[in-house]
Amino acid sequence: MNIGEGVNITLIDLPIDNLAGFHHFLSSWLIVDKTLDRVSLVDVGPASTVPVLMKNIEGLGISKLDLILLTHVHLDHSGGLGQLLEVFGSARVLVHPKGKKHLVNPDRLWKSSVDVLGDVALAYGRPIAVNESCFLPEDVGLDRITKIETSGHASHHYSFLCDLGLKVLFAGEAAGTYYKRGFAYPGVSDGTFILRPATPPKFYLDSALSSIKELKALDAGIMCYAHFGYTDEVNKFLDLEERQLLHWNDLICDYLSDHQGLPVDPEDVACYLIERDPLLSDFSHLPEDIKIREMGNILSSINGFLDYLSKTI
Repeated sequence: MNIGEGVNITLIDLPIDNLAGFHHFLSSWLIVDKTLDRVSLVDVGPASTVPVLMKNIEGLGISKLDLILLTHVHLDHSGGLGQLLEVFGSARVLVHPKGKKHLVNPDRLWKSSVDVLGDVALAYGRPIAVNESCFLPEDVGLDRITKIETSGHASHHYSFLCDLGLKVLFAGEAAGTYYKRGFAYPGVSDGTFILRPATPPKFYLDSALSSIKELKALDAGIMCYAHFGYTDEVNKFLDLEERQLLHWNDLICDYLSDHQGLPVDPEDVACYLIERDPLLSDFSHLPEDIKIREMGNILSSINGFLDYLSKTI
């Protein structure tokens, strides 16, 4: 997308062929700002997709990378950082200080990812350590870029507002995940979409809602999602995600009340939500491979809510 004079942003899809449905899901955003002679990348994807990322960057005629902005350090956003810095050694990285330690020494990040994600983590690939000198200081000021603390999805989550002539918000997963029919999955491009919370454990509803409030106040013209795509109806979709989080909270509370004293089956909760959340109404039209992927993510988000509610009910 051409954003303004001398500025464009590019969405880079990072598919993983050996995982069902893992296309039009993982992404990086490349920002070329010729007015500042600066090339930036928002998120790098997992280690296994670095060759795809490099091919796309090189295909755009880019030979340098100045700045890497990480929304958070989950493997699907940061796992390829070490490998990418082997090519773009002069690039400097901005990441939340709570996340940086897991990039300097990724052993704990890797172990916990394998424990939680299993074969998906193995397909993402093991991250390699990043030298401390690659990171920008926490209090650094960057021309035209503002970082915003947006916990909820993760305690170490940043969103980034880039004033590129038009205010462009890179929200990571703070605003949920967005899939537009005809863009992220097959079908007629008629405005139909799926919006899904991104609420894995440890999830805190109040923090997520507070983060959305912060994002609304930015008055951005475009919001870029990590998963997958963008919208120019920014506050509309922030409102929708806010209402969806509250709706899920109410629905899951209702489910637990109706099944009091019985074991909780997250798959049964998933079916309960899909039947009742209008923002998931197009789920039945997803291709089978994407449906499998999304069911896994819905279960992760449900587990985040169940963990949160177990501490509050």
